[in-house]
Amino acid sequence: MYPVVDPSGARRWTVRVTVKGQRNREGKPLRTDFSLGGADVVTLNEARDRALEYRRLPKRGINPRYWRRLVLHCAR
Repeated sequence: MYPVVDPSGARRWTVRVTVKGQRNREGKPLRTDFSLGGADVVTLNEARDRALEYRRLPKRGINPRYWRRLVLHCAR
């Protein structure tokens, strides 16, 4: 998990997740970055909790990219 600062000065938390056993087109491990929310809205502790959840998903055999789409789609 790490903070990202845009050129405009906007700040957000980001987590990079590697899904074991899955490869990208180049044959390298599949890595995906997820935004955890704006730093002005999401506290460090909340960002850590969200990052932990994203890291736990691959251990259960769930690709976080597709899980997030499913959750966001069902929430609408």
